Amino acid sequence: MPSLPVEDAEPVSLSPTLIVEDDPAMQERLRHVLSTLGCDRNRISVTDSVAGARQLLEGHGYGVVLVDIGLPDGSGVELIGWLQANRPAIPAVVISAWRTEEIIFAALRAGAIGYLLKERDDVELGIALRSIEQGGAPIDPSIARHILAWLSSHQAPADAPAQAQSSAEAPAALTPRERKILELVSQGLSNRDMAESLSISKLTVECHTKNIYRKLAVSSRTEAVFEARRHGLLR
Repeated sequence: MPSLPVEDAEPVSLSPTLIVEDDPAMQERLRHVLSTLGCDRNRISVTDSVAGARQLLEGHGYGVVLVDIGLPDGSGVELIGWLQANRPAIPAVVISAWRTEEIIFAALRAGAIGYLLKERDDVELGIALRSIEQGGAPIDPSIARHILAWLSSHQAPADAPAQAQSSAEAPAALTPRERKILELVSQGLSNRDMAESLSISKLTVECHTKNIYRKLAVSSRTEAVFEARRHGLLR
């Protein structure tokens, strides 16, 4: 499935897993999909609320959290944001029926590494979740097309006057090295892969990445690519 660049596309483990879903039938369906991928059912935790998820996350470690958007006591986006602030090493993947632009971008900006739709069959969900173990960031094909359409509509025209593109909202100028790293980020490379490609240390890559975030006024790789395309900084 198509992927978006994320905070550091390192492989993650599907076990143990936390499922945050309030529909019992969907809970069981996700248990089944995970079991077909070799996950021990005894290592799959389930909760039906944001509060329940936070309680479990404060006391246990998980390889990944599968999050629905519409929960009885709040939004899955809220939980993903809490994860980023309090347990940043635990990745979150949205599995939901919600497919509006506002929700999709809110979840990705909050830190979700993937966005899948419940309408897909078990095999498709299984393939998408399996890709996480290889460092993938699975995005449902229809969602990916939606994102590409958004990027296309928000990208500055190639023949736009230079002064029109350098408005008061334009970000601070990026150095040639920062532009190169931003290009590699847009291709989905991890910090480690970028370090090897550029023959520099991973720490140096992280420093450049932080500078890029500061100049673009963003907090994630996905947002950095969006803003860079919006300002014509990426081809």
